[in-house]
Amino acid sequence: WCRRQPLLVRFWGFVALMSVRLIVSTLVPPTSPGFGIIIQVATPDEEKWTAMPCFLLASAVAGAWPWIFDKLISLVTQKDFWFTMGAKRFADNYPLTCWTGPAMREAFQRVYGDGGDEHQKERNGKLGASFAVVVGHVVPFMGAQTTIMQRHFLPHPLDTIVSQPFGMTEDLVSMALAEATSNPVLASWSLTVLIVFFNLARGLIFSGRWTDVEEHAAPDSSAVGAERAFTAEESNFNAPNEERDYVALASALVNILVGAV
Repeated sequence: WCRRQPLLVRFWGFVALMSVRLIVSTLVPPTSPGFGIIIQVATPDEEKWTAMPCFLLASAVAGAWPWIFDKLISLVTQKDFWFTMGAKRFADNYPLTCWTGPAMREAFQRVYGDGGDEHQKERNGKLGASFAVVVGHVVPFMGAQTTIMQRHFLPHPLDTIVSQPFGMTEDLVSMALAEATSNPVLASWSLTVLIVFFNLARGLIFSGRWTDVEEHAAPDSSAVGAERAFTAEESNFNAPNEERDYVALASALVNILVGAV
């Protein structure tokens, strides 16, 4: 049916499909990668290049459902987060998703630690919540249940919408492989672009950055002050991140050259 429809109609069909994915892949997590392949197959051969952009945009639109459901229920209950908390309780107790909540809480705690002083508690909390959501979207078979309970960590609706495409990037590889059966050249270009993008992101964004160093004065004669002094081991914000990953940048360059050849 989709292959006979114009792009706009086909896109909204993909939105419906990705919305259904939130339910199906929460109940049966290993089905998540299959939805990308379905979209790839449902795209006409002459418009295969639109499959990946439509897939990412449709997943972003579907990411708005948890916020929409929370707001619709709040019209009756006058309380927010009913859907989110219900989804979290379900995910915590359902046998196929019961490990999602503990994994996200552990990721949060790793970053948050003891919270630090009053100046850093809010900052650590935001970073911890963001890291927990990133882990939930990146780890295989955790994306769908992470989306429906994500507002427990990041309540703003834009967070669930924007994070969806980033959480679906690993499915683009399976889409590119499925694409090879009908258009090997386009599949090769797609894989090249994905690999170059991941390497550039690693080399330019996720490495080689320095965080702000905050000095906390503590008199040597004061035991309380000494306890509050921050060392590089106690605070991630007093130490630089790892050095820039030049291997990733070199890999990106090599893949560009290979793809061009």
